[in-house]
Amino acid sequence: MLLVLKPLGGRRVGLAAALLCFCLVSLSACQQPLPIPPIKSTLEGWPQPYHGLSGIRIHAFRTGAVRTPQGAAFAGGSWTSMIDMGAWAFVIEHPTAGLVVFDTGIAQRARTEPEHYVGWLGAKLGMLDVPAGAGLAEQMRAAGLDPLGVTKVVLSHLHFDHTGAIPDFPNATVIVSANEKNWVLTGLSKMDFVDVDPLMKIGQWQTIDFQNEKPLATLFAAHDLLGDGSLLAVDLSGHTPGSTGLIIKTADAPFLLTGDAAWTAQSWKWPAMPISAANMTLWWEQIWRIRKFAMLEPHLIVIPGHDDQAVEKVAVPSFIAHEPPSDDKHPQT
Repeated sequence: MLLVLKPLGGRRVGLAAALLCFCLVSLSACQQPLPIPPIKSTLEGWPQPYHGLSGIRIHAFRTGAVRTPQGAAFAGGSWTSMIDMGAWAFVIEHPTAGLVVFDTGIAQRARTEPEHYVGWLGAKLGMLDVPAGAGLAEQMRAAGLDPLGVTKVVLSHLHFDHTGAIPDFPNATVIVSANEKNWVLTGLSKMDFVDVDPLMKIGQWQTIDFQNEKPLATLFAAHDLLGDGSLLAVDLSGHTPGSTGLIIKTADAPFLLTGDAAWTAQSWKWPAMPISAANMTLWWEQIWRIRKFAMLEPHLIVIPGHDDQAVEKVAVPSFIAHEPPSDDKHPQT
């Protein structure tokens, strides 16, 4: 089933316009902090003690980075200090389901045509760092993983830095929440940072309606992707209307891949509010639900969508952070 989208007309928004928007939102965000939401201290439907599935391995690949002022990443951050936010993609080796991808990272096209994604000024200012050879499919092949063997691609959301390599997985069903797909279908603005080109090439979609799913642990809802409880898509909406996370139950530990529900560890540990979100109140509650989950399940490893250090410090056998191309080493500042 092909997705029919109307491409965005005209030149894509430039970085100047984006920063102006961020500044306006930042000013509006100078208000009383949101109250801490009440969340039950129970792990609904979560096995205790924890036990995972033997044979699952997670491969992490850095496909590039988005360079942005700290103030654009966190409300109250500096607008003169820059931060490199690694664009991570994950490949799960499953003993019965084969290869499953969570987010596909930035397209290699962004290396030669950055203005397509961030506008002409964003390109001039080097807003995107996309080294040659950093595409997910190319890195997979170098690691001995066949992109044609990918059966499912789960997308946390539809921003361009998570969807760039979708066309490299022609045999995969692309899975996204129903709310996220409906958001794209009902119309986008140039400020939505969605590249429709790879989405229009998807042959088979699967949507998840979280309203029909049950809660899991401290989270609103979860969908069992394989029927064995090992890979669970979870509702983390707030950053975008249908943001989705992925719980992976490895034998070593359970992992929660947050996508952009949490950009970095600061997002959920402190928590540091982003400069904007589709629904900030909902984003805030999701962060506190993640925090409560981590408090109640000491084995849980939370992997934010753009945190190099969080990925690189994981030290369990079932998680492999692959060395990126040599010019793609830009530690967070």
